[in-house]
Formats: sequence, C-alpha cells, structure tokens
Amino acid sequence: MQAVCIGECMAELRQADQGLYALGFAGDAYNAAVYLKRSAPQVHVNFLTATGESTLSRAMREHFAAEGVEDALAFIAKDREIGLYMIELDAAGERRFHYWRSASAARCWLQLLMQNGGAARLAGTDLVCLSGVSLAILPDDAARTAAIELFGSLKDRVGKIAFDTNLRPSLWRNLDAARAAIAPMIRIADVFRASAEDAALLTGAREPETQIGALRAGGAHEIVLTLGAEGCIVATKDGAAALPAFAVEVKDTSGAGDAFTGAYLAARLSGAAPVDAAAAALKVASRVVTYPGAIAPREISHPEARRC
Repeated sequence: MQAVCIGECMAELRQADQGLYALGFAGDAYNAAVYLKRSAPQVHVNFLTATGESTLSRAMREHFAAEGVEDALAFIAKDREIGLYMIELDAAGERRFHYWRSASAARCWLQLLMQNGGAARLAGTDLVCLSGVSLAILPDDAARTAAIELFGSLKDRVGKIAFDTNLRPSLWRNLDAARAAIAPMIRIADVFRASAEDAALLTGAREPETQIGALRAGGAHEIVLTLGAEGCIVATKDGAAALPAFAVEVKDTSGAGDAFTGAYLAARLSGAAPVDAAAAALKVASRVVTYPGAIAPREISHPEARRC
C-alpha cells in the first residue's frame, strides 16, 4: 500500500532542562506521516514537501529515514531553507508557538510537484493526506486554487483523499480566505477531520452536533470531529458515534491531533471501520500527550502493528 502526506516539516525547538532547548523536526502533515507509518509499518509512506540543501535540511531527511518515511517526493528548493518554530508550554501543557517560516522551502511543494510529473506522481496512491496548513503555506490564492483543482482531479485516481483542517489563522490573510480554500476540500475529501475549535471557525457553530450537520451540508462524507479531553465523534452516512478520551496526565498537547490523524488513517487503510479506527487513534493520541514535543518516542506511541 502507498500513502502520500503533503505539507511542511520544520526544525522544532522545545523547552528542555536548565533553560535549554532541544532540536527536533516536526510539522502537522509530517507528524501524521510518522504516526501513520508507526501504526501501519507495511504501508509505504511518502512525504511530499520541499527542503533546502543545508546541513539542517540533510538532518531533516535523516529524520525521515529513521522514521521510515520516504522522501522520493521531498523535492529540493535550491534557494530556500526549512522553517523553524519554537514551543513554549504553560502549566497545563498547552502550547504557544513562535514561527520563522516566511521563506520556507515547503512553500514550493506544489510548484516543484508540477515540475516533476504533477498529478501522475500521485495517481494510483491508496491514500493522499493533506491539511489546511498544506494549503495555507502556498504562496498565493492562485496556487491554492491550482492545488484544490489538482486534488479534485485525483478524486477517481487515488484510493482516498484525507483532509485535516489544522486551521491556523495566522497563516491566512483572513478567516474568509481560509474558509474559501477549505470549503472545496470538504467536498473532495473522503475523510475530513477537524477539531471542535477549527469546526467552530469554519461553521460558526459551537455545538459539535451542529458542526457535524454543517459539515455534512458542505459535502463531507466521513467526518471525524476531535473534542480534546472529551474524545471524538465519528459521523458517516450510517450515523454518528461519540467515543470518550483516555484519562492521562497531559504534559504537552503538541502533535496530539496529528497523531490521531495518522493512527486513524492507518487503521482505515488496514480495513478497520471508522469507529474502531477512532478508538485506536484516541489510544495513540493519549500516549503522545504524556511526552514533550510533537513526536513521541517510538515505544510510547507505537501501537500493535496492523496488517495492511
């Protein structure tokens, strides 16, 4: 089986002991790729992105390889470098981010894909996964429109398209621009995941049931609405089911949603029903929040391997 996750991986600085910071590599779509691979080791997971050529970019690619994430679609933007972000945590483990990514190489992912085979490089893939960040980092509205048209053209040429909202208002010109880009992806995606916070921004609704109704009206097929400490709701044409979260001591919520996405998609690729996939994803996410940083150690986050 083949999966492609699309987006940005950045150098991550997170707080460590004695006022120091530890270096890692993370980014929403990349995190999802890692947890997808860990949850379904037999799936070939490619990460579609762009990096530079520096020592830091090479170290990032080594991180891909260590996680089993393939880089055949990780193009090189010769005049650019990867982005950087820093995480600050409060006493409850909630995050504050500081970003340096305005000239990130990953902003060129669509341009470089189209220069290197375009849609044909993705056709036949069992899963294509992207997020709101994957679209937001593109250089302008024309590029976002072209990306959305690309995914629309792949609808009958790939197994499933999954979209994770990961709506970061600071990356968008305004909320209307984010809504305009995400709206067609609600219709295109076979699997649509959103946090309740993102769904509120998209739909204007506060109640999860109303949010799901609005997403259904927007054309969503399989909806996974994550509710933080309250668990999640899975909604398909057959109905909706609420699943509770696991009670754990939270140290850092970084990457929890991405871990959920990766584990959920791994289970779906392996033939699990949506509710069973969500239960498996909640289990992985509950482990991830007990460790600082977006990507937890393998022994914490790795569930039992599933056949694919």
